[in-house]
Amino acid sequence: MEERIKEITVEKIGRNDICPCGSGKKYKKCCLEKERGRVSRMHDDAAVAKQALDWLGKKYPDGVREAVFGGFLGALKKRERETVGSLSSEMQELINVNIGEWLLTDAKIPVQDGEKPVREIFMEGESLPLTTEGMKWLADLRENPLSLYEIRSVEPGEGMLLSDMLRPESPGLRVRERKASKGLLRWETLGARLMRSGDDWTLSGALYPLPREVANSCRSRIQRKTKGEDPGSLSFREICGSLLREDWLKNAISEHLRGDAEEVSISIPSPGDFETWAEGSLPEIGDRSPRKAIKTPAGRRAVMELLKSFELREARRALKDGGKPMDLSFLWEGLGLNTEDA
Repeated sequence: MEERIKEITVEKIGRNDICPCGSGKKYKKCCLEKERGRVSRMHDDAAVAKQALDWLGKKYPDGVREAVFGGFLGALKKRERETVGSLSSEMQELINVNIGEWLLTDAKIPVQDGEKPVREIFMEGESLPLTTEGMKWLADLRENPLSLYEIRSVEPGEGMLLSDMLRPESPGLRVRERKASKGLLRWETLGARLMRSGDDWTLSGALYPLPREVANSCRSRIQRKTKGEDPGSLSFREICGSLLREDWLKNAISEHLRGDAEEVSISIPSPGDFETWAEGSLPEIGDRSPRKAIKTPAGRRAVMELLKSFELREARRALKDGGKPMDLSFLWEGLGLNTEDA
């Protein structure tokens, strides 16, 4: 969390520069004060998190260690756990951030008479060195659960629109995130915790980036294990968080072990090949043609998932090689599909 604060404060915008919000006004007459307040709040939040983690570590040193290895890393096999130490420095950093936030929110700490949820420990922590505002922020952090999100659109340097993959009926949420929005792409998927900051939604700090196919598999696992559960219940929250953390860690380890080996993926058709592609049989959608598949709800979802993966792959290619990604709207329009319904 502290590293994310550091990255944001490094980025400077001149007082007389045009404001990045698109208003056309100078930064000093538009969003400067609001941005100062946002960064100040983030510094305060990071300080609260550090104080709370320091207190927890000193009060329950053995319990915290057991919680991390038995809880956060508990689903990993011995070989997978040994691999964690050889992951990239960036991944190690993100693991530390995610463990820190997990300890403040969803962890259960071994104590003398069993396990105790960290939220109860903090509520009983008379010696916890936090102000009333700090305690409120910590409570707000705990009240906002992890969920699985799809990025619907991105405004680089400003924010993004996220949709909750576990609650598809919920409206999309606009998240203000200057730094992360410059590296994230439309249709990417990630686990995250959203919080209110003034009038905005923001990322809490922990992030669980997942490839689309892993995110879809994770969603299915969560839905199976929470069938009949109230999405607002503690049980739903625990199952969701546990499976999301597990899939994220296992995927990171799998990618590390796989190294630079390229995955075979279906070719993206050109406009001239559209008709042949639309009528051809594709194993990715059950050995049916896209035109035939879209006649059923399940087939329609499978085709839209394929088109999203095409667009995401093109966006990544353009980000890596420079230039603009190929416009694939002809695929959606040719099949009578709308990205707004995807």
